[in-house]
Amino acid sequence: MNRLQNHASRLIAVGSLVGSLLIGAAAQAQTCPSFPIALPAQLLSNVQTNSVIMNIPNGVQLDDFGWLTWTGDTSDAALVTSLTPPGNSDSYVNPDDPSDTELDVGDWVLSRPGVAKKNFRKPLDSLLGVDIIVPVFDDVRVSGSSVAYHVAGFAQVQLVSYRLPQNIITIYFVGFADCSGGPGV
Repeated sequence: MNRLQNHASRLIAVGSLVGSLLIGAAAQAQTCPSFPIALPAQLLSNVQTNSVIMNIPNGVQLDDFGWLTWTGDTSDAALVTSLTPPGNSDSYVNPDDPSDTELDVGDWVLSRPGVAKKNFRKPLDSLLGVDIIVPVFDDVRVSGSSVAYHVAGFAQVQLVSYRLPQNIITIYFVGFADCSGGPGV
C-alpha cells in the first residue's frame, strides 16, 4: 500500500507540474484585443501615466502615430471595422510570417494611409473616452510603398480627440499594458 501511495503522490506531483507549465505557457501566449492605432515608444517613454498627449501627427517618424491594418487590407471598410468596438485584432496576420496570427511584442504590423473621410467619424467617436489597448512601436520599416511598425509593447489609452483630414490625435495615456504574461514595455 505504501508503494501505491508513493506512486500516486508522484503522479499528482508530475500532474501538478505539467498543469503549471501549461498554464504558464498559456499566459505567455495571451494577447490583448487591440485597436489599429500604433503609438511611438519614444513619445510614451517620457510621459507619466494618466497624462494627456496632445496633437500627435500621423506619419512614419518615431514621434508619429500610425493607422494599422491587421491583414494587409488597406481599404477604408477594413479600418472602419477594426476601429468599431470590439475591434478585430484577432484577424491579425504577421506580414513576415503568415502562419503567425497572434499580435505579440516583436511582431511587425502593416500601416495604412491616413484617413480623411467622414465615414471614420462614427467609429472614432465611439472610442472617445473609452479605455482601449493599442500597439506601441519602436521602429518603422519602409519598403517601397509598404510601411510596417515593430511592436515593442502595448498601451492602454483613451482617445480624447481627433482631427480629420489632418490625421492628428490627442490621447489620454493610462499606462503600459501587459499583453504577454510578463512585464509591460
